[in-house]
Amino acid sequence: MYFKLINIIGVDGSGKTTLAKSLATDMQKVIPSIRYKYCQYFAKLLYPIKIAAKLSFMRQTNEFRDYRTYNLTKKGTSRRFPVLANMYAAIWLIDYTLQILFKVYLPLIFGKKFIVDRYIYDIAVNLSLTTNNSLLYAEKIIAIFFKFAPKPDIIIYIDLPDEVAFKRKNDIQDIEYLRERNERYKALCKKYNFYSIDGTRTPDQVLMDVKGIIADHEKK
Repeated sequence: MYFKLINIIGVDGSGKTTLAKSLATDMQKVIPSIRYKYCQYFAKLLYPIKIAAKLSFMRQTNEFRDYRTYNLTKKGTSRRFPVLANMYAAIWLIDYTLQILFKVYLPLIFGKKFIVDRYIYDIAVNLSLTTNNSLLYAEKIIAIFFKFAPKPDIIIYIDLPDEVAFKRKNDIQDIEYLRERNERYKALCKKYNFYSIDGTRTPDQVLMDVKGIIADHEKK
């Protein structure tokens, strides 16, 4: 097996975690060194700033009770204070890159292989939306990240309609949260030639689809 890193991406509710865990378990029969790794961002350096924002700019908003107001306030704040928004994004990216270096990069050097659920593409989409920037901004974040962190050998995007994803999970803020993210995932999929699979199929069918993609990739 030539790959070292497989990245599963998609909106919340698309089945990323289920697929990544199932794939890692299945492939461990052949590759004992392969592991599932959850690569969501957890604020460390950024944590005090996030708390300060909640107590100031965002104090009268609630993303679960009124996502529209929350989203408009967040984007409006970024428009009014672009320098602060860019500083926020820079700290976020540094924070995440450091986490990935320890979580993924160093283990890869010592022979581990990973199926990762979430990665820089998810982070870039979230950052571009949080700072009220275009998709080009997300692409710049991705380019900077890969100067320091490993690129996935295979990237698989689970394509799932927003309405279906929203029904699958009860902790998603609003369907608009999914729509704006899915739009950018689809654009990145075209830009970087991700493999795209149909997320409406059963988990077993999706797993078989991905195993087929990996087998084809290994033949190249």
